[in-house]
Amino acid sequence: FRPNTKNTLLPSRRDVLITTITTTTSSLLLTQPVQAKDESMNYQAVWFDPKHPNGYRVLFGDDQKATLLLRDEPSDEERAFPVKVVKEAGQETRLLFDGGVSSSSEGNDGTTVEGIFTRNRDKIRIISFNNNGKSSSSNNFWMNKKFEGPIGVFKDSTNPKRVIIIRQIKGSDCVVEFRDSGRSNQVTSTFTAKAGNTFIFDFPDRGEVTAIFNLFRRTLTFEDGTVWTKY
Repeated sequence: FRPNTKNTLLPSRRDVLITTITTTTSSLLLTQPVQAKDESMNYQAVWFDPKHPNGYRVLFGDDQKATLLLRDEPSDEERAFPVKVVKEAGQETRLLFDGGVSSSSEGNDGTTVEGIFTRNRDKIRIISFNNNGKSSSSNNFWMNKKFEGPIGVFKDSTNPKRVIIIRQIKGSDCVVEFRDSGRSNQVTSTFTAKAGNTFIFDFPDRGEVTAIFNLFRRTLTFEDGTVWTKY
């Protein structure tokens, strides 16, 4: 039997090249390890404490130390405390609080309380507390879900030493703080903002300036190209 090659569609040189490239690329994609996103510094945020629903906790810092800003009630004075950050390769970020200031914890006798920065089963950022290895109550944690969107801690594309904190006051009204990490986190400016489809900032030296928040990129972008990126 002799096959009839006149009507047989043979692959062209171009088809062979495309098939080879596609196969090779697919093999590379399958064999390349997927790099997990490093979220170790994303403990920097505005946190909600179920035990103090009218207050807030703000954490910001680096991979060794952080500052905790704490207020239990709107009428209370804001307090600031140092926090030790322990970041080890392949491990969740650990935050070491003094038991007397971490009011979500059960230890108020000055002992060190460890908070683990992680995500729960719903992928919500939380800080779960462990009081010296003792079992903790079910609501012994801080969570970030209530303060998603533009509420949080940001870094500035134009000033790497600037820490930007945006907190909700009531409804769409917010307060914005600039802090200088190069000067012991000193507050350099405080002003108001209003959330909505666009974010309107009332800068002391520039008046009202509009920015757009991108939920997926976690950025606030201004008309002049300045970008604030949320941790």
